[in-house]
Parts: sequence; structure tokens; C-alpha cells
Amino acid sequence: MSDYPTARMPVQQARRLRPRRRRWPVILIVVLVIVLGLLVVADRAGAAYADNRAATEMQAQGFSSKPHVTIEGFPFLTQVASRDFHNIQITATGEKAGPVEIDHIDATLTNVRVNSGYSGGTISQLSGTGLITFASLAGASSAPGLKISAASNDELKLAIDLGIVSGTAIARVTKVDANQVNVSVISADGLPASALGGLGNFTIPIPALPLGMTLQSVSVSAQGVLIHITGQNVSFGS
Repeated sequence: MSDYPTARMPVQQARRLRPRRRRWPVILIVVLVIVLGLLVVADRAGAAYADNRAATEMQAQGFSSKPHVTIEGFPFLTQVASRDFHNIQITATGEKAGPVEIDHIDATLTNVRVNSGYSGGTISQLSGTGLITFASLAGASSAPGLKISAASNDELKLAIDLGIVSGTAIARVTKVDANQVNVSVISADGLPASALGGLGNFTIPIPALPLGMTLQSVSVSAQGVLIHITGQNVSFGS
């Protein structure tokens, strides 16, 4: 036997194989998030296009200028598929009403159903308001220096101070019929009726409003005279 020590052969330890983590759930979640994001973008882009298209069509229905239209609800594309839009908001400005101007109209259309060709449809319910400002009312009068403010929910305070002639008066605002609003002085304090010009007894003709809107009532707010408009089962388009 050899006197030299026998060298031990290195023993290779078996490598422990780590089980691979399954990455497919993470990948699937990422893919779903991307797809949902693209769907949301497509939905909002479709809604923006429809808002603009609807505004153009509504201008053709009688608005003097292109209104601002917002089709509410998400998702939008499901409403397109069913041709049933639950809530549409409209804002229009600068509508002429005889000698005055309706500063803005804010209307809500609910349950709007369009035909298969998207060329027309029916509005189940329509409601809104239009504002005739005090400045517009004063401008329609020939009385110089006339200032108008709210006295109550159906009355106006008229004031003139020209040095020689000054005083105040109270005028009541009423709905005359389906397309007329009357402003009539019911009391005056130191102010002759002649100083009020046409506002002593003033009738505002409301023109045919777009989309079958009709005048329901009138009231006085802090900004001016509010006309309340409504409509039911209104057809539009062809």
C-alpha cells in the first residue's frame, strides 16, 4: 500500500431546481388592463364624436347657433348599440326672442330613442330653462338709465334716476300664452309711466323653440327672467 494519503474526489452536490413561477396570471392581468384601457378610450372618443354630431343635428332643428351637447352615461357604446340614450344635456346661447335675447338655454333630454338609420327619433321627456337677463330687458325699453332687479319670484323692480326724473316701480311678469311673456307695471313710486318707455306694459314674444320645446311657466331669478320649458314625446329628424 502507498504511504501517500489518498485524495478525496470532490462530490458534486445536486442542484436544487427551483420551481418556475407561473407568470401567465400576471401577463393575463396586464393584457386585460390594456384591453380595458383601449375600450375606455374608444368609448370616450365615440362619445365625443356623437356629442359633436348631435350638436350639428340640433342646430338644424332650430337653434340659431350650434349648441353644446353632452351625452351622459358610461359605457356610451352600449347606448349606441341599443339606440337608446338615457340622458342628454344641451346648452345654447344667444337665442333671439323678439326684442330681447335668451341669454342661454339649459335643457335635459331623457330617454331619447333614435331610429335604425340614426336620422331621427323621439324624445320621451324634455325639460329646461332659458334666461332673459335684466340687461336685455332694459335694452328693449326706450327708457334711458333704466335699472332692473328682482323684487320677488314673479316681480321686477324698475328704477330710474335721471336727476329730473327719478323713482321706482314694480312690474309683474306673467305667462300670457304658449309663446308670450308679459311685463306689466302694477305700482309706481314717483315714477310716471311715460318714463318707463315700453316696459309699462311689455309683451315678449317667444319664438318657436327648437326640438318641440314649449313655454310652461315664467319666474324671476337674481339674474333675470327665467322661462321654464318642457316637452313630451317630441319627434325630431326624419
